[in-house]
Amino acid sequence: MKFRSKAAAVEATPPPSTTIGVGTNIRGTMMVTGTLRIEGEFEGDILNCDRLEIGEHGIMRSDIEVKSAVVHGRVIGNIRALGIIEIRTGARVEGDMTAANVIIEPGAFFTGRCTMLEHGPEGMEMNADLGRAREFARD
Repeated sequence: MKFRSKAAAVEATPPPSTTIGVGTNIRGTMMVTGTLRIEGEFEGDILNCDRLEIGEHGIMRSDIEVKSAVVHGRVIGNIRALGIIEIRTGARVEGDMTAANVIIEPGAFFTGRCTMLEHGPEGMEMNADLGRAREFARD
């Protein structure tokens, strides 16, 4: 019988494929494959993003629809994720969240509504109408 070490069992997150650096301000629509990390400011739409990371200096002003999101900085807008949304210590989210799993660490600020998907990722499609996503959500 072989035992795996704990470190091998933990899956490391891959480095971001696109990064918006500190001091950078972007407005518009971005189509990103893979992981997007925002350390600067972004206002607009993000399409086709697997994982969104908002760094501790990052500010996002828009509605977000991704597979998973990790927030260390600030989001002003709604977040919808097929998988998990993580709001880390020191983060600030002002908007509604919809996801299969939500983690809010102590010291994070959240104002809005949180809707958990009852059927997990299968219960919501990307780019689906928010009203349709609510059909699968718990009341």
